Amino acid sequence: MNAALRPHLSADHEAMVASPHFIVSEVSLGGQRLPDRNGFVTALGVRALRRRGLPLPAALLDALERCRSARGGYRFWPLDARPHWAPDLPDDADDTAIMLLELLHAGRVDRTEARRVACLTIARRRVATFPLLRPPWLRPGVFSTWSRDGVRRDLVDCTATANMLALFATLELSHLPGVREAGDMLAAAVRWAGDDALRAASLSPFYPDPAEFVLALDHAAECGAHGLTALHRQAAATQWGSDAALRSTQPDHAVCGSPYGVAVWRSPELASLRAKDAA
Repeated sequence: MNAALRPHLSADHEAMVASPHFIVSEVSLGGQRLPDRNGFVTALGVRALRRRGLPLPAALLDALERCRSARGGYRFWPLDARPHWAPDLPDDADDTAIMLLELLHAGRVDRTEARRVACLTIARRRVATFPLLRPPWLRPGVFSTWSRDGVRRDLVDCTATANMLALFATLELSHLPGVREAGDMLAAAVRWAGDDALRAASLSPFYPDPAEFVLALDHAAECGAHGLTALHRQAAATQWGSDAALRSTQPDHAVCGSPYGVAVWRSPELASLRAKDAA
């Protein structure tokens, strides 16, 4: 790191430069709290640092690069560092969108390559149909969560979708099929949830706290995603969204989870970075 930048860094940020590559988290699973280091939480930490205009430790960017798979997308953990208790998950659209965007901003991936990856790993996988009995906000044609070939139906997550729209807007790919459907779905989801916190929580199977949805809408709006500035304002005015930034800075905040809360991840280290971002 350039020595001229060091006087402008906080002591905490200096300490993180020398910390392990992955931002530390813990997962609540089967009545236990297990330590974990994954690319997803690390990427959210990188996002927080970038939005504050702070230099990004190379070790954190190295960690995100390790999460890229041979298929071109990104995974929650590197292939060689998956915990013994974790299933072997495929690449997924949310991890790919978040990690790829941060690596693009950091200059680790060039724009041409980022556009290629976004098209081949996210844009080409859309959900064709849904069961007849489904939440009214779901829309055919939106993007799938998992990068699995031959699967016509998939869980759809509104927070993950907002992260995908942030990537597409940054890469000037908002003309692609599925982007309009995704934006329409998010608008319908926020209307349907209203002030009901339980409904809001159901919008994102992989995010136990809808605060993350509000934060993702805010970031996507900042990236230029069409219509999401007004939608973020609408979500942030609800009872479940009005204190989203504050909730996300609490050490016990639920950052993400397996579908509908079987496993839940928390990260006091990420919460601390976000607290400084919100200060």
